[in-house]
Amino acid sequence: MAEYLVASRPGYLRQTINAQLYEDAVEFVCRPGKRLRPVLFLLAHRIFRPPGQAVEERDLLAIATSLELLHGFILIHDDIIDRSELRRGRPTLHRVLESRLPTYADPARIGKNLSLVLGDILFALAQQCLLDTPSVPPATSLRLGRMLLTCLMETGFGETADIFYGTRDVAKIGLAEIEQMYLLKTTRYTIECPLAMAAALAGASDEAIAQIEKVARPAGLAFQVQNDLQEFERFEISDAEVPADFLEGKKTLLIHTAFELLGETDRALLQLCLSGASPSDASVSMAKELVTRSGAVACLRRRMQDLLEEAAAAASSEVFTAGQQAGLQALICLVRDAANRSSRPA
Repeated sequence: MAEYLVASRPGYLRQTINAQLYEDAVEFVCRPGKRLRPVLFLLAHRIFRPPGQAVEERDLLAIATSLELLHGFILIHDDIIDRSELRRGRPTLHRVLESRLPTYADPARIGKNLSLVLGDILFALAQQCLLDTPSVPPATSLRLGRMLLTCLMETGFGETADIFYGTRDVAKIGLAEIEQMYLLKTTRYTIECPLAMAAALAGASDEAIAQIEKVARPAGLAFQVQNDLQEFERFEISDAEVPADFLEGKKTLLIHTAFELLGETDRALLQLCLSGASPSDASVSMAKELVTRSGAVACLRRRMQDLLEEAAAAASSEVFTAGQQAGLQALICLVRDAANRSSRPA
């Protein structure tokens, strides 16, 4: 990925300001992370690849790199929306750029604006990377591009739902709405799209790709549930590394589950804690106490296990060969373990 970004520097980056901004973007996306999406793509292609397929390793790595560049684009925008301070243990990109502008009248605003533009540039570079695969047949390349762009549009709609739900009373949001938001915002582009693209590139049948989606969706939802649980268990008001879901009033599955399990008085308290535009430390602490008291954590752990079992059952479908079934089971374990390693999407 780093080599591709270095090689992609266009001539106008010789301008000092653009060159520095580009270097900041490269540093951001190359920070150590799980690289779950490209790893899933590469492993899934290995599972479904027929003997003698002529796709070159360089082109497989290019497609995998495009997935990670698109993830970087999404993270940059997410960090601005969530007002995050840190990403992967270092300042978020908009904070890095803000620190370079101490003499400007409004460095915070300019840092965010520049980050948005750099995110858009990463989006363009990812598309360029996906197209720069000469050993992939043109029709297949077009199919992969359509799959990825459809998924990214859905990711955007999932993000809009997340933003809107943050403004609504938790009592007026249903379980199905939150799970659909998770599907669009995270599951589709994190799990389903890499697996489906890999299978399509390997020449898998439409029936097999449809079944892969049935494997990916519960596995991806389990990934997000585990992420929510770890974030909650690590949450401290002073911890800038933890996403501010509580502070932003986001309606996660954990919050919804807690609300459903609490008694009437505690429900009213939780609604009050989440209703303020700028929650106080006291209201955030009270919300955490209410969630803990509700038993929602244990309930979601059971839900996560059920989802993983659902994914495993889908992976055992007769549409797959025995080797493909075993490979998909291993990928489900990889997704589970990746969720256990970090509380932030990386």
